[in-house]
Amino acid sequence: MSKQSTISRFFKPVKKEDNEGSFPNETSGHKLGTSQENSICLDDSSDDELLNEGKFNERNENIYQVPKDTRDEISSFEKTNFSSDDNLEGMWKYQTENNVPNSDISLNIDQKRNDFDKKLNNIMKKRSFGLIGSRIDDNDEEILEDSSESPEVPTKKGKKNGSTKLTPLDQQVKDLKLKNMDKLLVVRVGYKYKCFAQDAVIASKILHIRLIPGKLTIDESNPQDVKFKQFAYCSFPDIRLNVHLQRLLFHNLIVSVVEQSETTAIKKNSNNKSNVFIREIANTFSKATYGVNNSFNSSYNKGEILGNSKSIWLLSVQEVNNILLKYILFSVNLNSGEIMFDEFTENRYSTESLHTRIKYLQPTECMINSKIASLSMVIKLLKNVDCTIHRNATDSRLENEKLEDDEITAIKGTIEKVISNLKVSKESMSHIYILYSYLKGYSNEKSLLIPSNYKLFLSGLYMILDHNALESLDLFSNEGKKGSLFWILDHTRTPFGSRELYHWISRPLIKKEEIEKRLDAVDCMLKVISDIFFDSLNQILTKTPDLLNTLNRISYGSTSRKEIYFFLKQLVTIGKHFQLHEKYIKENILSESSTVFKNAPLLAHILSSIDQYFSENTLPKLLSMINIDAALDKDKTKQITGFFNLNNYDNSEEILKIQRDIEEIKMELKETLHGIRKLLKRPQLEYKNDTEYLIEIRNTQVKNLPDDWIKVNNTKVVSRFTTPITSKLVDKLNYQKELLLNECNKQYARFLGMINDEYVNINMVIHELATYDCILSLAATSCNVNYSRPKFISHGTEIKQLVKIRNGRNPVIESLDITYVPNDVDMAHNGSRVNIITGPNMGGKSSYIRQVALLVIMAQIGSYVPATYMELSLFDNVLTRIGAQDNIIEGKSTFKMEMEDVLRCISRCTPKSLLLLDEVGRGTGTIDGKAISYALLRYFCELAEVCPLVLFTTHFPDLGASINSNLLKSYYMDFVEEHRPGESWPSVVFLYTLKPGTSNDSYGLNVAKLANVENEIITKAFEKSSELKSYGKEFLKSLELPMQIRNAIENKKNKENTNPITFKDRFKMLMNMDISEH
Repeated sequence: MSKQSTISRFFKPVKKEDNEGSFPNETSGHKLGTSQENSICLDDSSDDELLNEGKFNERNENIYQVPKDTRDEISSFEKTNFSSDDNLEGMWKYQTENNVPNSDISLNIDQKRNDFDKKLNNIMKKRSFGLIGSRIDDNDEEILEDSSESPEVPTKKGKKNGSTKLTPLDQQVKDLKLKNMDKLLVVRVGYKYKCFAQDAVIASKILHIRLIPGKLTIDESNPQDVKFKQFAYCSFPDIRLNVHLQRLLFHNLIVSVVEQSETTAIKKNSNNKSNVFIREIANTFSKATYGVNNSFNSSYNKGEILGNSKSIWLLSVQEVNNILLKYILFSVNLNSGEIMFDEFTENRYSTESLHTRIKYLQPTECMINSKIASLSMVIKLLKNVDCTIHRNATDSRLENEKLEDDEITAIKGTIEKVISNLKVSKESMSHIYILYSYLKGYSNEKSLLIPSNYKLFLSGLYMILDHNALESLDLFSNEGKKGSLFWILDHTRTPFGSRELYHWISRPLIKKEEIEKRLDAVDCMLKVISDIFFDSLNQILTKTPDLLNTLNRISYGSTSRKEIYFFLKQLVTIGKHFQLHEKYIKENILSESSTVFKNAPLLAHILSSIDQYFSENTLPKLLSMINIDAALDKDKTKQITGFFNLNNYDNSEEILKIQRDIEEIKMELKETLHGIRKLLKRPQLEYKNDTEYLIEIRNTQVKNLPDDWIKVNNTKVVSRFTTPITSKLVDKLNYQKELLLNECNKQYARFLGMINDEYVNINMVIHELATYDCILSLAATSCNVNYSRPKFISHGTEIKQLVKIRNGRNPVIESLDITYVPNDVDMAHNGSRVNIITGPNMGGKSSYIRQVALLVIMAQIGSYVPATYMELSLFDNVLTRIGAQDNIIEGKSTFKMEMEDVLRCISRCTPKSLLLLDEVGRGTGTIDGKAISYALLRYFCELAEVCPLVLFTTHFPDLGASINSNLLKSYYMDFVEEHRPGESWPSVVFLYTLKPGTSNDSYGLNVAKLANVENEIITKAFEKSSELKSYGKEFLKSLELPMQIRNAIENKKNKENTNPITFKDRFKMLMNMDISEH
C-alpha cells in the first residue's frame, strides 16, 4: 500500500457529475475525475507536523478515513469545494490529444489553474504558520489572502490585516491559561496534545520538538505577536504523553493535562453543536503528585515511580525574638499517604535543623506562610534542592480555591482528632486549611482528612540522624544502591516493605524494649521460616505490587481498573492464605504456649492483626463484582463498559437499562439490514463494521442506488454508503454508548468509594505486612558470615555509656568483596570516653570510626552486626564531622564548613551521644589546626561525667600527651615501616590493626608515592620535612616548664572551686578559651 498523504484530511472530496473523461495526474500517473469521489492528495514529505508525530497509520484499502470526532469538528476551510467546471476535463483532453491552439480554451484553463494554485498556496501557507490543526477544531471559516500579502501576517478573507480575533480553540486555551498561569497546559486536540504560546516555547525546548510560529504570549505582550493571528504551538502524539510528561516534570514544572469533556455523540444532542468541544483540566501533575495521579505506571509494574519519595510542604515561619525563629511544618507524601508534622525553633542565622528535615522528607514544592520580610537563607536552602516555592498563603493560587461548608466541617473534625492523637496545639493545626486548598488543585486533598495519616517527625521512640551523618556514614549513598548500608540490609520483597526499612535505618530506635522485640522477631523468624505457612507467605509477598501506593491512588480516585483488580486480587490471596492455615495460626502463633507467642511478641502481634482483619472483611465480595476478562482487556472502552460483573454488582440497574436500549437499537439496525438486502437482492449482505454500520457496494452497481443514500468513502473496487435510517440509528446508538460510558464511570467512582471506606483497616494491614517484610529482610542479613546478635545493657537513669566490640568489621567495605581486617572497640564511661586515633595516611582511621557508628546504628534498628561479639548501651544520637568540602553556592570555605560541623556536634551532643570527629583542623594552618584540636579535646575531657563517647582521628600525635585526663586514651592504626633501595624516605605497609599508643608520623610522602608523584619531588619534600620536624622538637622543649607551671596552677584552682560545672558552663568555657596560652 502506498503511503496515504496526510493533507487529504483537509480537502472535501471532489464529486464529478460527468464520468466520461479524465485527465492524467502529471506527478503520479494516476487518474483523477472519475465518476467516484476522489480525495485531492499532495506529497507529504515536507509536512512539518510529521517531523514531530512520525508517520500516520495507514488505513484499510487505500482509504484514509478521518476519525469521527475530528470529522465532526472539521474547520470550515475544509468545506471549501475545489470543484472544477463540468467541461474542464473535456477541454483539457481535447487540447492535449489534438494539440490544437485555442486561445479561449487556453485562457479558461489558465484561469482555472491559477484559481486552484491560489487556493493551494493559501493552504500550504496555513501549514507553515501552524493554522491547519486549529482550524480542524475551531470551525472557523478562514482562508488566507493570495501570496501578494505578507507571508508573516495571515488574514481572514474579506477582512483587514489588523484583525486580532482569535479562533475558538485559541480563545478557549487563552481562557484556561489565564486561570492557571502557574501551570504548563498540555491540551488534547484530536489525536495529539498541544502546548500554546509561552507554554509551547518552554515545552519545545525541553522536549526538542518543533515550535510552529505564532503569538508567543497569551496576553500578546510580545511585540512580534501582532504579526500573527494564532498562538504558536508545538505538538506530539497522544501515545507519547507519558514520556513527555515525565521529562517536563523532571524540570520541576507543574503540568496540567486538558482533555475534551464531551464527545461527538453527546455534542450532537446538546445545545453546543456549533462551538468547539468543551475542554477542562483533567489532571495536574508535579514531581510529588505524578506517582498517584498518573494513569500510565500502575503500581503492579516494576520500577521506581517518579517522585516516589517526594513531598509537598507547608512551612510557617514566625519570629520568637531577635535571635530565634519558630517553624511549623506539614509535609505530605502523597505516594505513601504519610503526613509529617513538626514544630521547632532555630537561630535565624542557622538552617541546620531545617536542612535535616529537607534531607529526610525531600520537598519538591513548598508553600511558605510568613510575615517575615527576609527569609533568604530558608529560600536559598530550598532552592538548592530544586524545590518550587510559593511565598505566603495569599498566593492567587490559594485564593482561587474556595472551600465548601462540608469541606470546612470535615477539616475541623480531622483537626480535633489529630490534636487528640498527637497532642499538638490548635493554632499549629490551623495551617491545614492552606494546605487543603493547595492540594485541591491536584485533587489530592482527601489525604488530609484521614487522622491516622498524621505522624510527628520527632518522637521519643527513635533518634533523628542529621544530614551530615546520613551522608558521611553512607547510609543511603548512591541512591540506596551498591556501597550503602541500605543496600546491605535491603532484602525486602515488597515496595512498601522497602520504604519501611528506609524509615528504620534513618530512625534507629532508642528504647531497649522495642529493639529487643525486633531482635526476638528476627531470631524467631530464623527458626520458623521453613514452615509451610511462612514459606508460602514469603512467596506471596515476592509477587505483591505496591499496595500502599495503589491504596492512596484509590483514595484520590486516579487508579486504573486493571490496577484495582490486581490490588484486590493480591489482598484476597493473602487473606485466603491466612484462612487456609487457620489451624496452624491458632496453635503455633496465637496460642500462649506457642514458640512465636512466647519468644517473638512483635511477630505474633503482626500476624494476629492481619489474621483478624481477613477473618471479617468485604474484599472478596468486592473482587467478585469485577469482570476479570474486561478488566484485563487492552481495549479501554471494553474495560470501562464491561468492568462490572453485573450478576454480583449491587447497583447495576441503570447500566442494565442502558444496555437494553443499546440492544434495541442494534435490533432496529438488523431489521433495517433485512430491508436493504431485499432492495439490493443480496441476502448475504452484512454491515461493513459494527461502529458505523456502512453498506459496501461494488462501484459497478452504484448507479441503481436510491438518491438519498450517502457515500462515506470509496476504493477502486467498492464504495461505502449509509442510508438516512441507518445514519439516524447509528447516531442514536453512539449517544447511548456515551451514556453507558458515563454511567460506568459514575459507578466506578462509587466502587472506589466502597474500597476507600476500608482505607484505615487496609492501611493497617499493609503496614503490618511491611513490618513483617522488614523483619524477614533483617533475618536474611543475620545469615551473613560472622554476624552476631548485639547485647544491650541498661543502667536505669544512670549515664554509663559503653561500646565493646570484638572483631568488628565495616559492613559497607566488607560487602564490596574487600578483605577487611577486624578490630576491637573498648569505650566505657569509667575510662576511654575520648579515643584519639593516629596513624599513617590511608591507614584505616576513618573506616574504623565509621565502622563503630554503623554497628551502633545496625544494633539499634534491631539487626545483627558484623562482629563476633557486641555489647553496648543505648545512644540517643550519632554526630559526625567527617570529610572536607566547601559550599560555593552559600559562600562557605572548606574550613568554615568544618567549623560549623564542629559547632553543631558540640551544641547537639548529650552524655548519651556518639561523636565522630575526623581530622579536625585540617582546613587551616598547622598551628591553628593543632590549637583547635587541642581545645576540643580539652573541652570534652573537662566535661567529666557528662562527656559523650568521642572518636577523634588526627595527624597531631602529641595531642594525647599534652592533656592529662583519665577519660582520654590514644590509639594508632598499626603499620610496618621499611626503606626501599633508591628512596631516602620511609615507605609503609598498612596492617589496619588498632593498637594502643601513638604514631609519630603520618607518612604523607608514602601516599605521594602511591599517587605516582615523581621521586625527585618526594625526595626534596622529605628533606624539608626532616628540617621542620627538628625545629619543632626544639621549640616544644622550651615550652615544657611553662606548661607544667600552668597546669599546676589550674589544678589548684579546680580543687578550691567546690561548685559543680554544668554542661552549659563548659560550653562557655570553650568559647572563651584562649588557645594561644597553651
